[in-house]
Amino acid sequence: MHRLLVCLLLAGSAPFWGRFQHRFTASAASKTEKQVALTITVTGQGDIVFRDGDNPCKVLKKYCKTVDGGAVSKEDCFAQLHPLVVKQVSGLWERLRGKLKVDAGFFMDCEPFRFRASDYAEDVRVSHSAVEAATTRNSSGIIQEMLLLLERAMQRDREALQTFNIKRNQLKLTDAEKVDLYRQAILLLPNNLFIVDQLGLALLFLDREDLARRLWANAVTRGLWAHPLQRPVSRFVPGLTSKPWHDKRDYPFITLLEAGYLDIKNELLHNLKHRRHLFTEEQENLHVGGDWTELRIRSSGYGFTKHTQYFPETMRHIRNCGQDFTSIKFSAIQPGTHIRTHTGPSNERLRVHLTLLHSGGAKIRVGTDWHTWTQGEAIIFDDSWEHEVIHTGSDMRVVLIMDIWHPELPESQRIVH
Repeated sequence: MHRLLVCLLLAGSAPFWGRFQHRFTASAASKTEKQVALTITVTGQGDIVFRDGDNPCKVLKKYCKTVDGGAVSKEDCFAQLHPLVVKQVSGLWERLRGKLKVDAGFFMDCEPFRFRASDYAEDVRVSHSAVEAATTRNSSGIIQEMLLLLERAMQRDREALQTFNIKRNQLKLTDAEKVDLYRQAILLLPNNLFIVDQLGLALLFLDREDLARRLWANAVTRGLWAHPLQRPVSRFVPGLTSKPWHDKRDYPFITLLEAGYLDIKNELLHNLKHRRHLFTEEQENLHVGGDWTELRIRSSGYGFTKHTQYFPETMRHIRNCGQDFTSIKFSAIQPGTHIRTHTGPSNERLRVHLTLLHSGGAKIRVGTDWHTWTQGEAIIFDDSWEHEVIHTGSDMRVVLIMDIWHPELPESQRIVH
């Protein structure tokens, strides 16, 4: 089966696309004919022409019906051309967003969204109170308010961005509401890592994994990430060796941490007994069922917290291992907790878990592989890979979480963003 060769004609430099280039042309036809917004030349076939107001999905599907059947089938034509068209259009978004009739399905193989209003009440993965709130509050009004904040943030309004981040947690949007929000947000910012990931997750949690996986696969084709399962939501650095799980034997400092396990555990137990209030609820709304709390010792970008005074032995072992940790915190989950699929902010870091309390029943998936925790031992993984946690045991699981820079990241780039 011959593959289509796509050659985009040159009209000025376009280094972002490498060997793929673009051209804009103006229509020489009559005044009543819509202007050409984008032309893509396909070797051995006719041009793909997108005019003002065109829906790219319809244009591409119609084009593939005209392709020489002896060279390639309509299905193969679409499968080969769609990722390249998406890459071109999203790369030229500032010029094309007002010209083409693009909808969210364009970014996932032109598959349409099919959700009913009743899906709000069918979102069984959120609490009853959240579902009840979603059915009584003005969801469409909330979505529009959030979109306006995003538009202001696009104009470098820092306050609007901060407000958006606060509201998205406080409002406890249901998965159906998130689909509604992010399928419109992606039309504002199609290359934003967070928005693309969040739309996919909302689809995933509403049992539309097919659409979610297509969205992420196309994002990889567009160069946003290197792998559909590795989706850092803030910053992706190409070229760093990437794998979900790392061998702790490659990181000697972990042996020193494990040697201090009993001291750290005893100090934790003392504080759980006398200062339980120091542990606060996780704020990202990532879990369902059970309970997930944390106590921060060091926050990325903010330094050590005042809580270090209650953990002198922990701090002594942390200092003695000679490792620069960008973030340190205790993380506790109760039985019945499910931390849903998510990814970390950047592939610049690796995450270490030193297991302090675990009698069994809890497990973690990173990438496609499930591991568990063993009390007194550590695990290390790349949390920019898709991961989730399920606890079906009978006792609380507590780990000390420590983040380190990826060992291949140059010193000059080790900057908290």
